[in-house]
Amino acid sequence: MTPPSIRPVTPRDVHAIAELQVRAWRHEHDGFVVEAQMPTLEDRIALWNGVRPGEAWLSEDAHGRIVGVVGVHDGEVGVLHVDPDLLDEDGPDGSDVDGLLLEHAENALRDAGHSSILLWTFRENHHNRALYARHGWTPDGAEQETLPGVVEVRYRREL
Repeated sequence: MTPPSIRPVTPRDVHAIAELQVRAWRHEHDGFVVEAQMPTLEDRIALWNGVRPGEAWLSEDAHGRIVGVVGVHDGEVGVLHVDPDLLDEDGPDGSDVDGLLLEHAENALRDAGHSSILLWTFRENHHNRALYARHGWTPDGAEQETLPGVVEVRYRREL
């Protein structure tokens, strides 16, 4: 089976990526983020419309369906979302979509001259925290409350 491909985000991808991000975000944070704080399709479309070349990539399966997205900015991985249907398995063909996207972002930041990189994740996001640990990321002790009652943990990785 063919592993998912990774390519740069283009303007024609904005709506599909926004839909994926809203579904993934709701899946990952349901139960500890109140409905009023959940992202909407409209605010995600606005976010993705502002992406510049070299800041975001998506993963497509063999059928051209977007199954994940990763974005970087100023030495940080700012976005990593995978189709919620893939989170309980390794992906449509046995691949690690979120791991492949994370590695792609790490390589892009390394190529841009960064020697260490950061990312933030919700404390309750156990799936992503396990992913980051498998890929050599460690919490650096910084935490912040970004939504009422929701704490983010900062991770760092030396390249």
